[in-house]
Amino acid sequence: MKKVELTVEEYLYTFYEKVGRKAGRTAEQVMADALLRFAGEVSLGAIEKKRG
Repeated sequence: MKKVELTVEEYLYTFYEKVGRKAGRTAEQVMADALLRFAGEVSLGAIEKKRG
């Protein structure tokens, strides 16, 4: 697995930190989950678009 470093605005990190606290996860875990979900949605959209 590769490690990726990401620079985000302080307010955005604070948002994910608050969400993570409520979910029992770290801000980094929440961000990783959000990015993975976004990638899946984008991929699904591309597949649907290609099908017509």
